Amino acid sequence: MTKRDLGNKGEDVVCRYLEKYGYKVIERNFNCPKGEIDIIAETDDTIAFIEVKSRKEDCVVTGAEAVNYTKKMRIIKTAAWYSYKKPLTKQPRFDIAEVILKNDIPSAIRYYKSAFDMSNCGIMLSFK
Repeated sequence: MTKRDLGNKGEDVVCRYLEKYGYKVIERNFNCPKGEIDIIAETDDTIAFIEVKSRKEDCVVTGAEAVNYTKKMRIIKTAAWYSYKKPLTKQPRFDIAEVILKNDIPSAIRYYKSAFDMSNCGIMLSFK
């Protein structure tokens, strides 16, 4: 199984998890010149930009730890591009979903709401 296949499997699991908790998935693998966001989902008052990291259970670096400053800025810039193309009416939030793999099969999810924010990034998202 390729790394991309494992990533897709992890994203599928996270989408089901989100839907179970009342989210509506509105985009998957949103791409633009600024970067890519794995999942964009919404609830009544929030739009979540979600980075999914699939990791083997014995991995030294967790999925959350793998989302470094550069990756966060890329996600924020991509969210800004998204909001430019589709003006936001809901509060944005940046989440990380870790999918733990056991023998290449998803066995657990660690979900971090508000894993990071736009502090000190110099970018503003638009709201309507």
